[in-house]
Amino acid sequence: MNTPATTAAVDASAPPRSRWRGLLWLLPVAAIVLFALLGPWFAPHDPAHITAAPYSQGAGLPLGSDGEGRDVWSRFLSGGRPLVLVPLLATVVTTLLGTTTGVLAGYLGGWFDAAVSRLDTLLLALPPALVLLVLLHGWGYRTLTLVTAVALTGVPFVSRVARAATLQIVHSGYVDQAVALGDGPAAVMVREIVPGVVRPVLADAGTRLAIAIALTASAGFLGFGPDSPDWGSMISENMEGVTLAPWGVAAPALGLAVLTVSVNLALDRAITRFAP
Repeated sequence: MNTPATTAAVDASAPPRSRWRGLLWLLPVAAIVLFALLGPWFAPHDPAHITAAPYSQGAGLPLGSDGEGRDVWSRFLSGGRPLVLVPLLATVVTTLLGTTTGVLAGYLGGWFDAAVSRLDTLLLALPPALVLLVLLHGWGYRTLTLVTAVALTGVPFVSRVARAATLQIVHSGYVDQAVALGDGPAAVMVREIVPGVVRPVLADAGTRLAIAIALTASAGFLGFGPDSPDWGSMISENMEGVTLAPWGVAAPALGLAVLTVSVNLALDRAITRFAP
């Protein structure tokens, strides 16, 4: 029967071609992310410029025009970038804050652990959509608003995952040895505990990223999006004429689905393959 050690040995001894072949699963997510990031540079028309009659098809309009006569293909190419950059930033902030509070709570225990647990319970009761709407009405649409909404609703989940992982490690032999050798709390947490919580935290990060993409798209769908197009606002704008020009809704909806699923699956695969 293969053990983890023998499996690792087989992977290490695999020929270079086999190891490169094992990375082919990264190609779909790399393609959709690059498409979203670089798309605005390849848009044939200004996404805000009226190029044809509303809901029409014609030369140079592969997906037709929207209700205002703007090129759907150009708007689709220009609308993916905010749905990659903003959710990625929000997920990084959420993961860092949640991991920090969870590790501190699990290692320090006592009143700090009780306070963090109660705060997490309170924040877990907040519906993400409601938090997003309140912040959008108060602050308007900007990156800080979206990052704050994702963090407020996501940090409690990450904190609980990190705390649970920390409690499994904190009384292990190598942690006790580090304390006996005179390492302070900060050194013990950074060197001994944090590496042990990487895998569960990164596994949860895939879910946080998917939720961040959904919340960012929801802001646009609800009419709070930026002046530039994004896939969420495109769905909202084109729903009225979906029977006349279905690609105005189908293209951004498909882009959102492929982006969310591919990024999530790629992160899960990366954790399984590379995390300690």
